[in-house]
Amino acid sequence: LPPSPVFFFQPFFHSKEQQKSNRDVQTMSLRPSNAPPIQDMPPPGGYKKLDFGRYLPDRGPKGWQLWAGASVLIMYGFYQVGKTNKRAIQQKMQERKVRYALGPLLQAEADREYMERELVALRKEAELMKGVMDEQGNPWKPGASPYIGGQWMPRRIGYFMRS
Repeated sequence: LPPSPVFFFQPFFHSKEQQKSNRDVQTMSLRPSNAPPIQDMPPPGGYKKLDFGRYLPDRGPKGWQLWAGASVLIMYGFYQVGKTNKRAIQQKMQERKVRYALGPLLQAEADREYMERELVALRKEAELMKGVMDEQGNPWKPGASPYIGGQWMPRRIGYFMRS
């Protein structure tokens, strides 16, 4: 029988005769020949010698040189860090001195703002308490403390009460 053409779908189970005929047709390799094998060989007398020492430089600095160089770099880095830290400390000290010098001015400004708010509050209190008498029958005095005490304390005015 001639070999059957190969189709996309072939059955998984073939008869023994089909398997033998398929083996003969489907060989994919060449048969070995009787010719001697060919092998690349060096030229007679060998290859030319290369002088690697002439083309390659030394391997680099010696170990102690690497260690000394790294130590010098590290010391220089620490010196720079120390110099930067001293400069930062001086800068912070100058800023602190400026803040200390500005403290009284800022406190005076805060006191002025407090007095303005206090005057506004006293005016409102005088308007609201026009006809009110205190416990002794005297007219109400704006800003008078309802408590008996000799020391003056500023009123507690929260941040949210600023106008």
